[in-house]
Amino acid sequence: MRLLRPVEIAIKEIPWIVSRPLARLFNPEAAQFYADLAANGYEAENLLKALPRHHLIYVTVPKSASTRVRRTLAQIDGRHSRSFKPSGRARFRGPYGPRNITIGSFYRLAKDPATLRFSFVRNPYARAVSCWRDKFADKPLARGDAFINDYLANRQDIDSNLPVGPDRTLSFADFSIYAAAIAQARQNVHLQAQDDILNIPGLPLDFIGKVETFNADFARVLDHLRASEALRRDAAIPLNESHHDDWPTYYTPELADRIYRAYERDFDRFGYHRAIDDRVASFAACG
Repeated sequence: MRLLRPVEIAIKEIPWIVSRPLARLFNPEAAQFYADLAANGYEAENLLKALPRHHLIYVTVPKSASTRVRRTLAQIDGRHSRSFKPSGRARFRGPYGPRNITIGSFYRLAKDPATLRFSFVRNPYARAVSCWRDKFADKPLARGDAFINDYLANRQDIDSNLPVGPDRTLSFADFSIYAAAIAQARQNVHLQAQDDILNIPGLPLDFIGKVETFNADFARVLDHLRASEALRRDAAIPLNESHHDDWPTYYTPELADRIYRAYERDFDRFGYHRAIDDRVASFAACG
């Protein structure tokens, strides 16, 4: 039941809560690992998902097939829940974050050579459009929605000309100004540069897949998990897709340059091209 959900969460966090003071005394390396995450602005519970029995850690990058990955990992782990669908009903929840196991257990998992530590990234141009469409587009610019609240809290410092008010919404052009301003701030993980998310202290990754080649890249994770053929077929089905036009159509050369400069490290590290394609020039000409 939904009313019991907070109680369920609190009970499952007991091992982590109890282990925290003990780790400072008996496992200082593990305690320091968590301290470094917090000191550098990383929210371990939101970013890190673990399957201890399967020697696996997933670093979540929002808007980079994260829902599909988490659902598949939850199926492997057998966690039941009501989530991941608009109706609030689904077969699985999870995987769990660090707070559901002891600090020492998670630290050992993170450092175990047998553990697969992985993530997925996405073309920054496409990720920006997906985030805008899913979290900002068509929403009144008044307090109430968490993402809009963050925007309103930062708007004045970023650009006082950005729109505000219940009768206004955020265009993609205005969103690009906002996103570019906080891309490196570790303030909103949906807008945070992917390179920055994946530079988690003390947790080097073994594998970084791409959304653009998801099925082929995710096969490596499924092989590690020894997934069944049925689960492999299920994992190939996209989830939680943002509904928008072909993402290059949202860009003018000016907007593309703004996003590129804000997320330049993503383009460089993950091998994405700065040029979108010829459609950007053609759309700009038509305008």
